[in-house]
Amino acid sequence: MSELIMAELVKKEQLKPDIFKFSVKAPSIVKEAKPGNFIEIRVTDQLDPFLRRPISIYNLDRENGILEFIFQVKGKGTELLAKREEGKTVDIIGPIGYGTFKYDNYEKIAIIGGGIGVFPLYELAKCAKADHKKVTTYLGFRSKDFVVLEDEFAKVSNELMMVVMLKKVLPLTICKKI
Repeated sequence: MSELIMAELVKKEQLKPDIFKFSVKAPSIVKEAKPGNFIEIRVTDQLDPFLRRPISIYNLDRENGILEFIFQVKGKGTELLAKREEGKTVDIIGPIGYGTFKYDNYEKIAIIGGGIGVFPLYELAKCAKADHKKVTTYLGFRSKDFVVLEDEFAKVSNELMMVVMLKKVLPLTICKKI
């Protein structure tokens, strides 16, 4: 069941110039969350921007009650969020969504994602590997400059395949394994 909490920002990391990873203390959300869930974040106490930002859950540290999420600065809301300092609170509603990944009947799992869409796949890969599934993860990025979390995904995958786009020739995209 979703709930509203004020979570302490315990760690803030800048992964790329416009990509941030936040670790927040949110034991009640961590206890209920599943791979595929997301959270909604209020980025300011002001009226502008008014709407919360939906952000996928990247990692759940159940032992310490830490929820991690990663986001790319794309507009005013995420720009304001990126300026939040460690020790401050983050207004979060979560977990939201059904977390509908069902893999019990499979021994091998293929996980496929690209760009900023890879972030929620980490928790799925981590859980599947902990459940003794053979996890093959395929990740694609626009260029080597955009590659993130390579080491992290390698730890939660039995096999990791990463590609970057060489050029786009519609309707095909030519990629290269890295």
